[in-house]
Amino acid sequence: MKKIIFYIAVVMAFFMLVNIASIVISDFSRLTEYGFGYLAGKVVLFVLFVTVAIILRKQVFKSNLES
Repeated sequence: MKKIIFYIAVVMAFFMLVNIASIVISDFSRLTEYGFGYLAGKVVLFVLFVTVAIILRKQVFKSNLES
């Protein structure tokens, strides 16, 4: 179960990073205050998914080495 959550978190973090990069590269000059809130929410979700992946990475790879 931890392995599935780890891989889902990694994939979601990757998609969030692509989405954030696309907003910053192409639409940064047109952002309103709501757009900045949307971008901040995306950054928070990215940090959350990366944190979950980092925490579970230690447990997933540790259990793989033991077995």
